[in-house]
Amino acid sequence: MRSKMKILRIVGAAGIVSLGASCDKGGDLALPPAESVEGKLKSAEVKAEREAEEMVKKAQVEAQVEKQKNAINLDDYTVDQLEKDTEMDPYIKNALLQAKQQQADRIRKKQDELDQLMEREKYAGKMLDALERERVLLEEANKEYADIAKEQSAREATERAEKNANAPEGMVWVPGGKYVRGTSDTSAGHRQGYAEEYPAHTVEVDGFFMDATEVTNAQFAKFVEATGFKTLAEEGLKAEDFPMMRPDDLKGGANVFKKTAGKVDPWVGSAWRWWSFTPGATWRTPEGPGSSIEGKMDHPVTCVNYDDATAYAKWAGKRLPTEAEWERAARAGQHQKFQWGDEMLVGDKWQANVHQGNFPSELMEDDGFALTAPVKSYPANAWGLYDMSGNVWEICNDYFHPGYYSEFIKNKHKNPQGPKTAISDQERVAYDSVAGTCPEPRIDLPAMAGLRVARGGSFLCSAEYCLRFRPAARHHHEVMSPTQHTGFRCVK
Repeated sequence: MRSKMKILRIVGAAGIVSLGASCDKGGDLALPPAESVEGKLKSAEVKAEREAEEMVKKAQVEAQVEKQKNAINLDDYTVDQLEKDTEMDPYIKNALLQAKQQQADRIRKKQDELDQLMEREKYAGKMLDALERERVLLEEANKEYADIAKEQSAREATERAEKNANAPEGMVWVPGGKYVRGTSDTSAGHRQGYAEEYPAHTVEVDGFFMDATEVTNAQFAKFVEATGFKTLAEEGLKAEDFPMMRPDDLKGGANVFKKTAGKVDPWVGSAWRWWSFTPGATWRTPEGPGSSIEGKMDHPVTCVNYDDATAYAKWAGKRLPTEAEWERAARAGQHQKFQWGDEMLVGDKWQANVHQGNFPSELMEDDGFALTAPVKSYPANAWGLYDMSGNVWEICNDYFHPGYYSEFIKNKHKNPQGPKTAISDQERVAYDSVAGTCPEPRIDLPAMAGLRVARGGSFLCSAEYCLRFRPAARHHHEVMSPTQHTGFRCVK
């Protein structure tokens, strides 16, 4: 007959032991052998070890509970109390003082985070309010212009034909009239990056002649030959004007663009990562010692400042344009994003000498040029003006203030001349774009430290970083800092 398995559970010193045993039907059950003396001793040792471990764990738990009962509550003490306590152990006192400092730091950090969150919420609310006000102002300006646009356009065409028939050499007539100055882009993103273009408003100027092109190297060379004039980049600053400056800081030169070694975020950090003040960089050597304008006499003159430009204009019987005149000329009776339309490219072709590639690590030549281009390399605008977008920045006569438009609309008037007082770059960077205000300029601000307006963009303006080759775009010119991408044109 088949064997059957039976299970016996025997409780012994070592715990419960399960045994498998077999027997034949009717046979005797085969029991396991009795536990040996050595086995009993081993079982007892194991049991004792387990009990000891449990006792240690129990003691640790009880100690932790007691520690919590006896823990010092920091809130029961002030720093002043701890410092005056002469009975407390010095080691414990120092530990408590450090703990109080850490506690205060944590509380302050949380409060700072809360304050920052509240400020961001407040700023967002003010930004939305400002955008709504500016949207309304834009609608009003567009309506005001629409009411006179048809009649004014017809008059402009007749006036231009008459004036251009007897225009001075190299100049074209810009008819007087009203236009909408400032940007029509009411998006929060654009306002964040280009707050100085708001709010849009109507402005009126009288007619004037303007140079069809930027002043070229050839034209500036004639001026220098006739007058012996020396630019700031050639002469440097005068010690009597800046007595606190070191001699090396007074030396002449200009800021020259240098590509970065690799990709960088141009919005974060200093622009000096791609600008280098270069002694010896002048209008004759715009890229620094060893460079030349040979073969580039039809390129715009660069490395000049406001004083150099006004000296040339006076010699030529002209003057620098106001900011209002410049934008009137750039728009040429149109109200669109770029002087040629609302798209950056026309038929996949660039319409201006601006930057292509990753800024500032690349200088590609998709538009045909890496740096300056000969004037008239691109189509003129509707009124016959060339390079009103790109190539080089054009210095205007006005002082620059990023919040000027907000002040102007409070007292609009014909032929505006810009702010009455200058600010320096120090005040500009502290501009509150929501309130439209800057700190008051220093009383002792040197005349050369005052910012002037620059318009039109340059060969370094990138759609990624500096989308300022638009008629509405505003920028500043630092009089003490001639640069490789700045020139000018004149009016009369």
